Amino acid sequence: MAQQDILSTLRKLISGMDESLVIFDQDGRILHASFDLEKLLGKGSLVGTTIFNHLTYEHERIELFLRDLNTSRYVDLQVMLKKVDGSIFNARMRMAAWKVDENDYLVLGSLVDATHIERKRRDLLRKTLTIESLSKSKKIRNGKLHDAIYEILEMSSKAVGVTRVNAWLFDDLHEHIECIGNYDTRVGKMIPQESLPVIEMPTYFMLFETEKIILTANAQTSPYTSELNDAYLVPNGIVSLMDIPLRSEGSIIGVICFEQIKQTRNWSLNDQKFGLIAAQMVSLAVETHKRKLAQQELEAALRQQKRLLIETNHRIVNNLKITTSLLNIQVSKARDSYHKNLMLDSVNRVQSILNLHEMLTENSRNLRISLNQYVNRLVQSLRESLSFPQKQLQLLTSIDSCEVKSSLAMSIGIIINEAVLNSYKHAFGENEIGVIRIDFQMHGPKGVLEISDNGRGVKDNRELTGSGVEIIRGMVEHLNGNLDIDGTNGMKICVSFSMR
Repeated sequence: MAQQDILSTLRKLISGMDESLVIFDQDGRILHASFDLEKLLGKGSLVGTTIFNHLTYEHERIELFLRDLNTSRYVDLQVMLKKVDGSIFNARMRMAAWKVDENDYLVLGSLVDATHIERKRRDLLRKTLTIESLSKSKKIRNGKLHDAIYEILEMSSKAVGVTRVNAWLFDDLHEHIECIGNYDTRVGKMIPQESLPVIEMPTYFMLFETEKIILTANAQTSPYTSELNDAYLVPNGIVSLMDIPLRSEGSIIGVICFEQIKQTRNWSLNDQKFGLIAAQMVSLAVETHKRKLAQQELEAALRQQKRLLIETNHRIVNNLKITTSLLNIQVSKARDSYHKNLMLDSVNRVQSILNLHEMLTENSRNLRISLNQYVNRLVQSLRESLSFPQKQLQLLTSIDSCEVKSSLAMSIGIIINEAVLNSYKHAFGENEIGVIRIDFQMHGPKGVLEISDNGRGVKDNRELTGSGVEIIRGMVEHLNGNLDIDGTNGMKICVSFSMR
């Protein structure tokens, strides 16, 4: 009696359920089966048969479950079911047991056709592998738009299983939408597609302002997409559409379209999720391509700027050489030593600037130059210009190796030039042998420049006058440095300044 009561209750419970359900006893005899299960197996009535009659294997696991109902009341396993026509399909079977009396049980079984589940699993796996492959694409990262779009559209069409996938971008004025790729699985390649005027499809494009995705099983009758009929849908035989806007920095730049030809397509949730990711991939390819073009334009501009800088330095060097030559001509024409020395001072000042620009021209890739090389070149020029028999002077240098900005090098060069000229003119008499030293040392972020001689020096700093000293003071002020002049034992000029 207890079994009949529970059986009656279970029948009432499962009668309204839209599932493939079965009730059987502990020997496997079917006591009741839902209409869906009878339809699934293709048999009018299952009552009177056993659950084992409809299995191809897994008998032992079910028999073990039924023999041990005292301790095991639930099981979930995969089985292979056979229909009346002999066909076999994969199914998921879940069973729960109820104790009716001391030695009597009823089992409620739920059977689900796993073919559809397996199909969905494979579909999800295919889409996942496609996304993984696209995320590693070198074509997208390299900014090759045509190759990247071809790869995305081809792989997307196979992943979703549609006839066509195409990508579109708005023109600069948003008056037309241009097709940048249209992959057709029927021919296995890209096919041409003309641009479309935006003004003829206002409702369709307004949707993209509010919707993440446009889905239509029948695009030609949908109020959202029917305005595309004459220009696009009917000529191409498109029945179903899944369109996703392409966005860049929050703005809509185009659309990617998944199109089914000649038959209706109901777009699954997995289809939609994949479509959104494919849209992101296309947007990434477009943005990368634009950045690549901008980078190429910038590099071209930099190359042009470098060429102009090199040309400018060449012209400056040539003009300074001409100026030096003209000044040397004037030196040779001077009628007295006073005017000759004035002209020589000018020659040396121009020469210090010329040395710097020659080094900049030789090292055109960098606006920083070697201070050691620059000072040695400048000193060599001074040796040549100050080599007169009435004064035998030695110019010695000790310069720490470092690179400095060209502007700093020019200031240092002018200070050295003026200090050496002052020593040459005022520190030594005729036929006197003298030594002028130029030392530069780095002390952390500061540099210390010292120009000294073993000449007569000065008794009072008030004697330190003249254009050379004023030029030195002006350069030190320009460097925001400190100047210390000591003339008690020869002449020593010390300049400290920041190297940054």
